[in-house]
Amino acid sequence: MNVVRRFSFNCFKTFSRQASAVLFKEPQLQSVCFTRTISSRKNSNFASSASLNPNTNSDNDFETDEAITDDVLSKINTQIKENSHGRLFAVIQLCEKRFKITAEDIIAIGSYFPANVGDRICLEKVLLVGSTGFTLLGRPLLHKDLVRVEATIIEKTFIVPRPLYRHGRLRYRRLHWFRTPYTLFRINSIEFKHSLDDLPEVEGIQGRVIY
Repeated sequence: MNVVRRFSFNCFKTFSRQASAVLFKEPQLQSVCFTRTISSRKNSNFASSASLNPNTNSDNDFETDEAITDDVLSKINTQIKENSHGRLFAVIQLCEKRFKITAEDIIAIGSYFPANVGDRICLEKVLLVGSTGFTLLGRPLLHKDLVRVEATIIEKTFIVPRPLYRHGRLRYRRLHWFRTPYTLFRINSIEFKHSLDDLPEVEGIQGRVIY
C-alpha cells in the first residue's frame, strides 16, 4: 500500500513540475518573428534605395500629382463647355440651414423671408456643386460667377398654431399660441456660367447678396 502511495505521489510531483514549466515558460516566438522582420527590412533593397535617394520619390510623386490634376481639370472643363455633364446637384445654405438640391426641387424655410411670392432670386451661397462625373467644393463658397442657382418663391404662409404653456413662479400660468412663418422655394435651374479656366485669381464674398 505504501508503494502505491509513493508511486502516485511521484507521478503527481513530476506532472506538476512539467505543468509549471509549460505554464510559466516565457514566450519567445513573438520576439523571434520581430527580429526576423527587422533583419529582412534592413536587408531589403527598398530601405537602401530610400536612404540613398530621399528626394527622388517625392519629386516623382509631385510630378505625377500635377499631371493627374491637369488631366482631371481638362476633362471637367470639356464637360462644362460641351454641356455634357448631365443633371447637376448643389449644396446651398439658406437662412442658416443647408440643403442638397437639384432642379425642380421644393425646399421649405421655417422663418421670415423678405421677398414676395413669385419673385425669382439667385442663391449665391453655394458650398458644393457636382454631377455624376465630378464634384466641385468651395472654400467655403464657390465663386458667384462660376455657378448660378435660381429659385422662385411659390408660397408664404404660417405653420399650424402651436401652444406654449408657461408655468413659472407661484400662481403664474400662461397659455400662448404662436405661428411660425413658412416660405416655400422651387429650384428653377443649376448651371455653370463659364469653365474653371476663366475664374479670377482672388475669390471672396464681396458684392454678394446672402440670405
